[in-house]
Amino acid sequence: MSSILEHKDWPTLRPFLRVERYGRDTGPRGARSRLECRRPGDGRVMRQLLALSMPCVHCGRTVHPIRERQGMGNRMYFTCTCGLDVTFVCARSGEAREEYRKVIAALADVPPDAEQSVLALEPDDEDGGDQN
Repeated sequence: MSSILEHKDWPTLRPFLRVERYGRDTGPRGARSRLECRRPGDGRVMRQLLALSMPCVHCGRTVHPIRERQGMGNRMYFTCTCGLDVTFVCARSGEAREEYRKVIAALADVPPDAEQSVLALEPDDEDGGDQN
C-alpha cells in the first residue's frame, strides 16, 4: 500500500506533525507515542489537511489521515489506517506499525531502518475512530 511519505501533500503536512509520548500506556517495548497534528492558524490550510486522503496501509480503503480527537478540544492527530469504528484489524496491523515507524523517522530525519525508541503507535479506543 501507499505511504503518506509518498503523498504529494507530505511537504505541507510534515511541519504540522509532532511525536508525543503517551504516558497513560506502556507496552512491552516501553512507552507508546502518538503522532499529533498542530492546528494551523490558516483556515485554508486546515481544510486542506482535513481533506487529505490516502489508502489505508493495510486494506487500501480511502481514509482521511488527519482527524480530530473527540472530547479533546482542538486536538488533531495522524493515522494511516481505517477508523476503529470500521475495523480494529487495520489499526493493529504490521503495515500500520511500519508506516508509523517510517513517519517518526522522517520527522526526526533519521533513516527508517535506524533503531527507534518509539516503536508502534496504535490509536486509542477512546478516540472514537474515524472523525470524517
